[in-house]
Amino acid sequence: MKLLKLLLSVLLLLNLAGCGSKIELDELTFIFGIYIDAGKEPGTVEVSISSPLPNRLLSSTQAGGGNVKSHFMVSKTASNITDAVILIQKDLSRRLEISHIKVIVFGEEYARQGIDEALEWFKRQPEFPLGTYVMTAPGKAKEVTQLSAIFEQLPDQVLMNFSEENLLFATTVKDCLLAESSKMGYAMNYLSIGQNSHLSDEGKPVHWAGIQGAAMFQQARLRRTLHFRESRALAWAAGHLSGHLNLPEYTITWDEEGSGKATALFLSNTSSIRSVLTDDGPVFYVKLKGKVSITNFQDSLGRKAVELSSIVIEKLQAAVVKDVTDALLATQEAGADILQLGMRVEWNYPEEWKKLKGRWEDYYTHDVKIKVTSAFSIQDLGSVK
Repeated sequence: MKLLKLLLSVLLLLNLAGCGSKIELDELTFIFGIYIDAGKEPGTVEVSISSPLPNRLLSSTQAGGGNVKSHFMVSKTASNITDAVILIQKDLSRRLEISHIKVIVFGEEYARQGIDEALEWFKRQPEFPLGTYVMTAPGKAKEVTQLSAIFEQLPDQVLMNFSEENLLFATTVKDCLLAESSKMGYAMNYLSIGQNSHLSDEGKPVHWAGIQGAAMFQQARLRRTLHFRESRALAWAAGHLSGHLNLPEYTITWDEEGSGKATALFLSNTSSIRSVLTDDGPVFYVKLKGKVSITNFQDSLGRKAVELSSIVIEKLQAAVVKDVTDALLATQEAGADILQLGMRVEWNYPEEWKKLKGRWEDYYTHDVKIKVTSAFSIQDLGSVK
């Protein structure tokens, strides 16, 4: 009994020994954002990191502290990402820590050359969170760090919120890796960068970032970008579009002069995809569902909304189906299977997939048939029926 108590006491004392390999927090530099661009010299890559400055975060939010930067950025160019990160580390007095990273941004030139090296690097870092959001920027990715975080403390938080709030796509590193392993396509948010003169910082226009569309990838290369309307339709078909934060809104018209007009706000939106194997190969059916609220209604003949509800639904379904069909045609032209229809063939028709697997990209571009339908209902007609 005494021996048992002695052993228990020793075990408890061992728990108090602490960790021999511990690193204090004030010895670390936490990276919140990584921005990857093609270098000026062919075959090189420029890596930029963004990190918060904890000692300045509070002062930057206090009155009179608007000119105090709450973060810093370091950029280095090398032949590969690993060497660029090592060069960054040499210039810092603290050890880089990537376990808290929030966002990855690829510059458009780098994305067109291929992001396969970056994905491989992310995968090989044990502490790297695979749930990190990824997006593409026009021009240089590092220019995005100049944006003014009006509602947040850090630019990285602004970019992260674009995906967290599911404004369009919420693509993560894990999504990209899974798609690449299956040789499927994927899409991510395509940012916009500019200046907003309506908001000023000490009398100067602030840098502003937003989402202008989607960037489509296949085989780790940017194939094509889409405008926002097409991107919204593609996100809907893919099941990524938010149903409560970024509510799709459509305005449709009727009568020869288009004098009849109604605006429908989607209160919910879902999609489903099914495949059918025919003698001519697999056919895919994309069905869109949603409930709408009529926020604006005008009719030249003075008819009420309830009288024309069937016309409104018919016009609305035609408009949405056209947008989604056009977006899917764009993915086929780019050879990017964003909906990952090939995986559905593999799951449901393995024998057919054996025939198509080696030439799926070409088959998707030229032979895949996708039929889009919709089923909408009006939840309310507004205060005037």
